[in-house]
Amino acid sequence: MLTNTHFDFVKLMLIGEPFGRFSSNFAELPAVAVKMPETAEAVSATLTTNRNCAVEITNVSGTYCLINPKVYMASGFSCHPPQPTIRTQKTEVSSFTKDDNTATGAVGLLTYDLFHMRNRVCSERMAIMFSVPFDHSLYKNRLAVGVFELSQACDKHLYEQMYDGKDLSNFTRSDANGCGLEHKAAHVDLRATMSTTGKAMVKVELYDKMGH
Repeated sequence: MLTNTHFDFVKLMLIGEPFGRFSSNFAELPAVAVKMPETAEAVSATLTTNRNCAVEITNVSGTYCLINPKVYMASGFSCHPPQPTIRTQKTEVSSFTKDDNTATGAVGLLTYDLFHMRNRVCSERMAIMFSVPFDHSLYKNRLAVGVFELSQACDKHLYEQMYDGKDLSNFTRSDANGCGLEHKAAHVDLRATMSTTGKAMVKVELYDKMGH
């Protein structure tokens, strides 16, 4: 059975009577912030050094989920760590920055394992090499994207191979010029761009290869 108190409260909620003496209590409640989707631009704006890199990855694939991120830094450190999982149709952002008070850049390697959701297995590893040098009068920003066997470690050897190695069979590399970079692997395609500034942004998209 409803008491008068219950009835009055229900009436207040249904017909919109003023809150009266309760209104001040509601006014004191803190506003709830709505978290907006992060972008490379938004993350880059929070970085305070003059050499850094925000990496935005969009998983357009309907077959693969990105898991098990690994980072190798030749120079600098991870600021916003990579998301543990990038599900299909999702975009995530990580960032990397130079060491404070040093004449160094933000240079490194980010990898994700490609998890085949139907077969429940990982057999390949996606790699992104980025280089934002300290001295832009001598060096340009550089980007490379590729797909390797799962056994390929995210380490100095892979970084050096992707930065200036001669064997380009598993990745595609270019000095940043604002234009698109594309790598076609056995089962997926990677499309990427990188800006030319010291506060660089990298955007990578993962697609299923047609017919797979």
